[in-house]
Amino acid sequence: MNKIHEELVPPKGGLAIEVEQGQTIRLTDVEGRQVIDFVVFNLDDPREKFSASYSCGRWFLEPGKPYEPRTTIGEGDWLMSTTCRPLMTITKETMERKGVHDLHHRMCNRFFTNVYANQDLDGCHEIIANAVEPYGITYAEIPDPFNVFMNYPYVVEKGGFVIADPITKPGDYIEMRAEMDVLCAFANCPEDACTACNSGECTPVMATVFEDPSFEPFPVLGHYEWLMKEMKERGLR
Repeated sequence: MNKIHEELVPPKGGLAIEVEQGQTIRLTDVEGRQVIDFVVFNLDDPREKFSASYSCGRWFLEPGKPYEPRTTIGEGDWLMSTTCRPLMTITKETMERKGVHDLHHRMCNRFFTNVYANQDLDGCHEIIANAVEPYGITYAEIPDPFNVFMNYPYVVEKGGFVIADPITKPGDYIEMRAEMDVLCAFANCPEDACTACNSGECTPVMATVFEDPSFEPFPVLGHYEWLMKEMKERGLR
């Protein structure tokens, strides 16, 4: 693939970047153990945006296999939209254990930083909102995020989720390919005061966009038309 854009985003910083259909964005944890709160919008209609619940709850099963809800996504999975169609596909992860991300914890915001950390500072919500403001997307329209690299296991003995240290090493990355023209936005999570989210130290992230010269554009179907097409191709209709 050809590199067409690269940008180092500083600790507690954010970025909004357009990624065209067929292009791939790579998010690299430069120093390790840094969480990225990531959201996606349909560039042509930002009302359609990332859905954490559809992303972990909608996928095609092998014939005869029962549906079992899952808690995370990884290589080969889609980032699904609020209309239940793919915005992006996770194509590669380099961590020793793949799929260590979170789809349950709402991003930090000024409520969190004030109440839990005693700091009147922007959280991920404000950082992302500032990044997408030029696109006419408001604070209230930011969806729940894909918390990339967040280690958020469910502990049975505790009866709930626990924020643990990330497992990423310096240079680990995740790659996601756009299935339509999208607007990607993310925050380098600024939480370094009261949880192990970033192991107590916020560090930079590298965002790189690649283009595949052999990619051939394909039509973006409506959610129902896309569903029927996929089912027919998989022999389910």
